Parts: sequence; structure tokens; C-alpha cells
Amino acid sequence: MKSLFSSFCVLSLLASQWSLGALWQSGHGDIGIGFDGVDWDPHFHFHEEEGEHEGEEHKDDDHDDHDGDEDHDHDHDHEGDNHPIIDGEEATQEEYEIDALSVSVPGPTLPGAGIADSGASSVYVLAQDESLAVAQGSPWIGLAVEEISPGLLLDDVVNLSLVNVSGPGVFSLWSTDAFGGDSVLMSSALGSTAANEVALALEPGHYHFNMGFSEEGIYDVTFNSSGTTVDGVETGTDFTVSFNVVPEPSSVLLLALGAFVTLRRKRL
Repeated sequence: MKSLFSSFCVLSLLASQWSLGALWQSGHGDIGIGFDGVDWDPHFHFHEEEGEHEGEEHKDDDHDDHDGDEDHDHDHDHEGDNHPIIDGEEATQEEYEIDALSVSVPGPTLPGAGIADSGASSVYVLAQDESLAVAQGSPWIGLAVEEISPGLLLDDVVNLSLVNVSGPGVFSLWSTDAFGGDSVLMSSALGSTAANEVALALEPGHYHFNMGFSEEGIYDVTFNSSGTTVDGVETGTDFTVSFNVVPEPSSVLLLALGAFVTLRRKRL
């Protein structure tokens, strides 16, 4: 009976991980924001990494511009082979619907109070810096508006704002400049003075920020992408990105597996 109950607990924990669907576990990719003049198209997109990148570093020429990448062909340098991994395999598509993937946040935690404006002493981080993301084995996520043709939006700018956060803790987004200074751009913490909005210019069109989560669990973060057309029409859409903040390997799962093995041995 105990063995059956333990098996059920283990399977339940495993099922909770699998129920999220496809999990983006590591590698470089973007939350892409498309707009054709009428309709918005938020999505995930991944690009084939060209050339030899072994040992090369991403060029962070201007952290004050939020680590924008100057060329739109994605031939910038990377930390080794940072291919996107989804459910344990390299991504097979260049583009996924925004609700088709959940983003893994494996940790570890980093100092968070004051940096992420979360109220927590430490936060689980998806890093702006590729070297840290690779070291953590986590996704390195860009925000990309480079697919939008110039001349569709006033000043060629997309405004990205935070609409809602559903989850066990606080979500934050901040940038770190070349001198180590931090600027909080979004925070769901009560009393935060963050603007909860950032302007993404079509040039350079590709940005990297830090994303922080104060507690383990599942977060659904709803953003709004908006702009004004050159004809003066205000337009925008909401979209939700899911994040799975579960350190790997999960300590809870390991404990459950350990208990299961112990009970099995006692049974035998």
C-alpha cells in the first residue's frame, strides 16, 4: 500500500511537469513581436546559428540600449553552440505560437532585493548576459521587433507593457549596463515604482533583459505590445508567456524518488 502511494506521488510530480507541454529548457531564442500594419503576431522564434562560435562571446556593445543587436541577420557571436533545446531536443521549428511553449527557469537564485525590485532577498533569474545563461543552463531570451517593417508605426517604436502576472511570486524585468548599474523596467511587486513599460525601437530591434521570479512555481505573465500607426491609429494586443520556475533537478522530486526507493527496499 505504501509502495502504491509513493508511486502515485512520484507520478503526480512528474505529470505536473509534463502537463505544461513543450518546455524551452536552454539556448538562445526570442519572444518575437510581429506587426503587418493591421494584425499583431507575438510568437517565439529561433534561428539557425551559423559559423563557428566555439569560445566566442556575444558582443554587448551598448548595455544602456538594453543589449540591442545591431545586425538583423543574427550573425552575432555566441557563447559556444547555444542552440535552443525544447523537451530535451534541439528546436525543430524556427517559429512557435506564443502559447505552444513554456520557458524553463532552473535557477540558481541571485541577489534580488533592490536589483529586481521584488521585495525578495533573492530571485530566480533568466539572465540578460549570455555567459551567465549558458552557465546556468537556462534559456537566453531576447525581445525582438526586427520583423516589423519600418514605416508602419510612428517613430518605428513598439511599446511593451506589463499587464498582469499570475503566479506564486513577483515577476521583474530589469537591465544591467556596462558598469553594472541596474534599472528596473517592470515589476509586479506592490508599491513598485517601475514604469512597467519599455520602448522597443525597430532599430536595432533585438534586446536582452534580466527576468526575475521571487518564488518557485508557474507564472503566466501577460504583456501588451502596442504602437501608433503612421496614420495615427492606436493599435495593440495582449499576449501571455508562461514560465516554469522549478530548479533542476527538482529537490522535491529527488526527495520523492528517494522516499520511493527507501520504501521499496524496506518492502523487499
